[in-house]
Amino acid sequence: MKNRDETVLLKILKYISQVEDAHKDYGNNFESFQSSSVYRNACCMCVLQIGELCKVISDELRQSENQVPWREWCGIRDLFAHQYAEMDVEIAWNTLEDDLPVLKENVERILREIQEKD
Repeated sequence: MKNRDETVLLKILKYISQVEDAHKDYGNNFESFQSSSVYRNACCMCVLQIGELCKVISDELRQSENQVPWREWCGIRDLFAHQYAEMDVEIAWNTLEDDLPVLKENVERILREIQEKD
């Protein structure tokens, strides 16, 4: 794996952390997410950035970590970027609640494995 991948993974964790911070600030509930454009925008911009970062993950990492749905995260980015105004708020919420924690676990695991090799 390349050093660039490690840098990208750390940036992904940074954006996940920002989503977690927004959840803390707004009470981590769907009603707040639905009613607050500030909450939604904060979280969705982070997801957009995560998807953008997934686009630059090396082919080597994509192949070795094929259980991570890199392509789907890129697709989520495109959805959030191009259809944001019409996006179903529930779909966005489910991405944050269901998919983002799994991505975090995988990224943390990959980073641990990198550090163990060094």
